[in-house]
Amino acid sequence: MNRPLRVGVIGVGSMGKNHARVYGEIPGVELVGVADADAALAARIAVANHTTGMTDYRELLSKNLDAVSIAVPTSVHEEVALAAADSGVNILVEKPIADTLQAASNIINRCQQKNVKLMIGLVERFNPVFGVVKKRIADLNVISINISRLGPLPPRIKDVGVVIDLATHDIDICRFLTNSGFRRVKSLITAGVNNSREDTALLSFEMDNGVLCHINTNWLTPFKVREITIAAREKYIKGWLMEQKVNEYEAYHDGAYVVREVPVPYGEPLKLELLAFIDAVANNKTPPITGEDGFKVLEIALECLRSGRRD
Repeated sequence: MNRPLRVGVIGVGSMGKNHARVYGEIPGVELVGVADADAALAARIAVANHTTGMTDYRELLSKNLDAVSIAVPTSVHEEVALAAADSGVNILVEKPIADTLQAASNIINRCQQKNVKLMIGLVERFNPVFGVVKKRIADLNVISINISRLGPLPPRIKDVGVVIDLATHDIDICRFLTNSGFRRVKSLITAGVNNSREDTALLSFEMDNGVLCHINTNWLTPFKVREITIAAREKYIKGWLMEQKVNEYEAYHDGAYVVREVPVPYGEPLKLELLAFIDAVANNKTPPITGEDGFKVLEIALECLRSGRRD
């Protein structure tokens, strides 16, 4: 493409404002505008990023955009994504793809009909730790994967519980690291503080290839924990996601073991995600996280919610 890629951001709350910032940092990208129902917020983010703010997302979609990030509440993903597809704009929609499987299917089908690209914003996939870990386990006999994603309740969350908000990241990571689907799904969920939505979830999966995966997530821990451990026959691997650090542990003899720190190239996950999206749009590539990927993640998350409530 010989001209700047014209992009916009719809919804500039805690996540969307960072999309706007990062687009402004990418060479060859023009941030045409941002839209948010909160006029003051839209104006503030627009000024900070040297662009135009507006309250009607349809106005932004009329600006001859090449691509748009959608970071509005999950309940309106379908409405906004369908409008973007009808405008011929390539779409990155923040996870989850939608609030129901029917809405997710509608988004996927409309994007296919309108021949626009659809990428799902599962940003944790772009944490460099997972790229390193995936390469390190490629030739190992992996037995289990455990992921902890804990922290305090974020004030921005109004319409979903911890499974949809946090665990969807790690459901995607389980698929990504194992290259496998889900054979069995088990979950325990509870609302420990606010009965309107779950704030604690223990999710367990047997993957089609036999690997066991476990996700521990909550909104009750007063500090953030983001860790992954992988047990294989050959070695044990631990990763710290916020620190972008990976260690390998191998048995030595008589209960002793050797520890090696594995180099991890630092990168901001959101910037790496948006670079991949821009590359897919500019060079007519399939996005690395497709609508179908987002559908599968939502399907498993909803099954976790059903299983937890049944059990």
